[in-house]
Amino acid sequence: MAKLDGGALIGRILKEQNVKYMFAINGAHIFPILGNLMNNDIKLIHMRHEQATAYAADGYARSTGTPGVCCVTAGCGLTNALTGLCTADQTNSSVICLSGQHPLTEDNIGSFQEAYGSEIMRTFSKFSKRVLDWSTIEIDMRQAFREAMSPPQGVSLLEIPINVLYHEDDETKQRRGAKIYDQGALSSQGDPLQIERAVELIYNAKKPLIAGGDGIFWSKAGPELKEFAELTNTPVYCRRAGQGAVDEASPLAIRGAWKKPFTGEADVVLAIGFKFWSGEKFGDMPTWNDKANYIQVDSSAQRVGWHVPATVGIVGDPKLVLRQMIDKIKEMKLDFSAKRESPWFKMLAEVRGNYEKLISDREKENHNTMPIHPDRLVKDLVSVIDKDATLVIDSFTLSGYTSQWFNTHFPGQVVDAGPLAPVGHGVGMGIGVQLARPGKQVIVVSGDGGLGIGGMDMETAAKYKLPITTLLWNNSSWGPSFESTPYLKGRTEPFDMIPGIRYDKVFEPMGVHGEHVEKPDEIIPALERALKSGKASLVNVVGDKTIGHPTLGGNLLGPTQI
Repeated sequence: MAKLDGGALIGRILKEQNVKYMFAINGAHIFPILGNLMNNDIKLIHMRHEQATAYAADGYARSTGTPGVCCVTAGCGLTNALTGLCTADQTNSSVICLSGQHPLTEDNIGSFQEAYGSEIMRTFSKFSKRVLDWSTIEIDMRQAFREAMSPPQGVSLLEIPINVLYHEDDETKQRRGAKIYDQGALSSQGDPLQIERAVELIYNAKKPLIAGGDGIFWSKAGPELKEFAELTNTPVYCRRAGQGAVDEASPLAIRGAWKKPFTGEADVVLAIGFKFWSGEKFGDMPTWNDKANYIQVDSSAQRVGWHVPATVGIVGDPKLVLRQMIDKIKEMKLDFSAKRESPWFKMLAEVRGNYEKLISDREKENHNTMPIHPDRLVKDLVSVIDKDATLVIDSFTLSGYTSQWFNTHFPGQVVDAGPLAPVGHGVGMGIGVQLARPGKQVIVVSGDGGLGIGGMDMETAAKYKLPITTLLWNNSSWGPSFESTPYLKGRTEPFDMIPGIRYDKVFEPMGVHGEHVEKPDEIIPALERALKSGKASLVNVVGDKTIGHPTLGGNLLGPTQI
């Protein structure tokens, strides 16, 4: 039989899993992996920073619902990638990272690029293993895919010492096991008795609410959620990757910007694949009603009752469970039509209308102000882009304004920083999204702080002819008056940058289409030219540095309690 090195074994597993792209930065510790990509029909996307390799893999995963794969060299390569990998894991994104490592024989004696990344990764990843023997490479690879894709999705790491990776041996010595099944093949339905209890609770509710999360996206349950909501006339609030499962332009949809009258007053909450993390106040009052009956559906038993004491807990795939509930309603011949005339349902249109008037009036007040106000910028952006464009959010200030103005139309349309909340992820994620959705508009909404961290991968986008458009909120500041908080006032230097940097000019020599905007009436023409350029582009907008996040202001602690 043939003798193969570790790179050849890895390459054929990647091909078996239909991996199309690997996001990587080279290093001698991983040459056998990189050298076996082309012959396995895998395209190498060579990035400018290891952090961006993880961000790109994450963006690809959250746009396709399939694993994103990145590869980094030993030591500093993996430590550079950690923030991107932690971001992916906290957003329950399916990412597999392959990392090189020093030889096993040189542990703790000062080896070149010596580090133990698998030990660090173990603190947050779903699966982390240092491969100790050539004979386990294939089973370890399969296990990495299994863990990354099994609910709740997350990050897998294989750290492969150089003497294991470069070793050649008889391929028949590879261990069997860890079969990888097609998505959905191992999915299960919920307990029929609990399904009936859940349906009865929703039917008898005066103020029912559906809360959909990442589990909707990964189980591809969007159509079932929409059908269930329309059948039962139940308002729907979706977040994270599940946002848009019910088009936010629908009269049934509740948007995050004005959710509290509904989440805080609902008497029955059907939470499907939904995580009550700190951004949801852990399900606590007043954001959520502690007197409500909660029906919690999740593929993972660990998530059921984790934060809220679910009255009905259903362990099952969201897509299958929703279908069960739809079928049970039809079997029981339950009529939900009266709910459309209920005060609860009518409140939807009222709250939506009031909120849209609020932000519209606010925008009118700031329509022509200079420097440019975020309301004008985001309103103009939303008016220009295609309905199926994807937004990658990488700006503290604009994240709030974007959530207020942008209606999400399908799951995965908004890709953000998730609970880890780094900055600098936008361009890397945008690259992954563009490869996942070729021919579709991808807009990275970035701040100048984030661009300073991750902006050099604009060159990567230009090199691979990926027409992502970066809309840059350039306020020459890390945030409005953060240094004026009670903890810092008079005790620190300003958190600013050199004013007036022409970032559009910085990236033009790399082949990036640049636009510069100082006046409000220049926004739409500049965006239109950038989107039509067919190239990676950057629209440098001079923004008002006194304006912060619309709800958090200068609060960098977000929902964290002190």
